[in-house]
Amino acid sequence: MGYVAAIALLPAIAFAILVPMSNRVRNKAVPVSVAAVVISLALSLLAFAQVWPGGHGGEAVYHASVTFATLGSVDLGVGVLLDPISAVMLVVVTLVGTAVQVYSLGYMHRDARIGWYYAVLSLFTAAMLMLVLSDNFLQLYMAWEVMGLCSYLLIGFWHEQVAPRKASLKAFLTTRVGDVGFALGLAVMYKTAGSFDFQVVLHDFAWAPAAATTVSLLLLFGAMGKSAQVPLHVWLPDAMAGPTPASALIHAATMVAAGVFLVARALPIFEVSGVALTVTMIVGVTTALVGGLLAAVQHDIKKVLAYSTISQLGYMFVALGAGGLVAGMYHLVTHAFFKSLLFLGAGVIIHAAHTQDMREMGGLAKKMPVTTVTFTIGSLALAGVFPFSGFWSKDEILTILWHEGHYVVFALALAAAFVTAVYVARLWFRVFTGPTQSAELKEAHVEMLIPMGVLAAISAFIGFGSPYFAQFLGHEGEWPAAAIALTSMSVAGIGLALGWWVYGRRTKVINTRPFKQRAGFVYDALTLKLYFDLTYDYFIVRGYGRLAEMLSGFDRVVVDGIVNGAGAVWRSGTEVGSLIDTYVIDGAVNGTASLIKAAGAKVRRIETGHIQAYQGLMVAALVLLMLWFVVKGA
Repeated sequence: MGYVAAIALLPAIAFAILVPMSNRVRNKAVPVSVAAVVISLALSLLAFAQVWPGGHGGEAVYHASVTFATLGSVDLGVGVLLDPISAVMLVVVTLVGTAVQVYSLGYMHRDARIGWYYAVLSLFTAAMLMLVLSDNFLQLYMAWEVMGLCSYLLIGFWHEQVAPRKASLKAFLTTRVGDVGFALGLAVMYKTAGSFDFQVVLHDFAWAPAAATTVSLLLLFGAMGKSAQVPLHVWLPDAMAGPTPASALIHAATMVAAGVFLVARALPIFEVSGVALTVTMIVGVTTALVGGLLAAVQHDIKKVLAYSTISQLGYMFVALGAGGLVAGMYHLVTHAFFKSLLFLGAGVIIHAAHTQDMREMGGLAKKMPVTTVTFTIGSLALAGVFPFSGFWSKDEILTILWHEGHYVVFALALAAAFVTAVYVARLWFRVFTGPTQSAELKEAHVEMLIPMGVLAAISAFIGFGSPYFAQFLGHEGEWPAAAIALTSMSVAGIGLALGWWVYGRRTKVINTRPFKQRAGFVYDALTLKLYFDLTYDYFIVRGYGRLAEMLSGFDRVVVDGIVNGAGAVWRSGTEVGSLIDTYVIDGAVNGTASLIKAAGAKVRRIETGHIQAYQGLMVAALVLLMLWFVVKGA
């Protein structure tokens, strides 16, 4: 089964092929990237078939590793691990990745840098595939960081514009805050267990509750940054400045899913802690509510979907906090399909309407029937309407909360589901009903519609595999309990009905001013994003600026005064002092400068300062390692 390593290797090779090319040649070589991810999808399906029908109790079906360094008496390795969780994630990542790449052929065909866009997409996909195939936490962290770099490049793809540049920096720095927690967690993990290997850390080592709590909370902090959990959620809505299909990949199947996957992998440590599970659940339910409420007041269609993603990720953390590995992973899978569908649909809508503001849209159902049908399926899945996929996975989460006795969290999760249904109805009726705002509305290219159709079909029917998903992960599967299913459907129905009452039954201008006036302070707080961004801007961004200005003033007044004063004293000294100044001090300074300059000339060929060159070296190393696995497993 050496082909398993090739699943991540192929997109990495595509990146390595595309990067050295000139921009003109790279633009023509886009099919290299598409072919790589399509073949990876085929191999992922083959790997999934090797694990099917599951029931392995979570045990690995295939495992291979190679040592690349030694730390003390511990070997540090790079490996691939195929088990039920990684098999599911391989299919999700490659399927959504293929849909995004095919869709982008139509969406990005006029962009002058489409080749670079596809190169970064390939590396991004390769990093996520390497993450889910990792057999140790250190390798997972390495792939995690490559994904962070790729998200920076994709969000800031149109770097000539101010908004994408700022959004990419905000995403990069905010997620780095969480990554500090991840890195510290790895340090404590190694100090305590003496290993990063999954088998040792998760199964063989006997964790003490205090150590397990420390490691779990640090890993959780890293996951909160990557998966945009409150209060580290502020980067994700601004990340919409990047190309829409890239948003579908970042916010559905790769980057944001990485945090959930990390907690799912480390769940045995969380379970020893107990405290960490409670914190995870609190963080998740808070995020689910905050994300839903903020989505309900956005006018930018992509930001509605962005805050919706934050909310649904909160649901996944709620499930994992309740110990529901199956429920959390199942919602990750269903969300990946219906949310990527919604993002791709939003791209079609934006192209047709020439705006992202829902207040300037309307009547699309009359002009764009295919987009309307597929987007409607994704919307109903997000709202949790039977029989679409979101209903089944949300029901799994509500069931685990009820059975474990988390009744308060259960009620809050239902409240979040109600808010979700309201903003879904608000989005749908604003965009697809009412008077047509533009006479130029037309359907997208076929290469954009086909991926949407595939994702819509999956979102419509995958839910019927609910009990089989649990069995595949080695757990007991069962159909939803009737009482909880009826409760969740009723909540979703009431939310959709309210959305229709406010936004759907009027076909002309929707007047929401009375509601806004009655909401008063609450509505104002929501429109200001509950003051998270303002707080960070005042205390961190501006605070850093004030500190820099203060240090600059200190430098001018104190340091320059000391240096200038010392110089004046020296100049008034003896002739000996002048000779020492000329031949000793100046000689030492100039000699050091010459030495550094000579050394720099030698190193300059490698240290170019270009991110592309560094990525090429890094990917070359990964390619060599993965080729080792392919040859070893052949």
